[in-house]
Amino acid sequence: MEFTSETLLLYLVLGMYLFCYFLITWVWIKADKRNKNSPSEEN
Repeated sequence: MEFTSETLLLYLVLGMYLFCYFLITWVWIKADKRNKNSPSEEN
């Protein structure tokens, strides 16, 4: 397989997408745990 600039761009975009996906999922899980631990303080 020849390593061209197109494959480099493809891997770069794919890596950025996966990084953002896992980062958003991690933040979402962290926020969900924080909201579950603290009872509703508004009422």
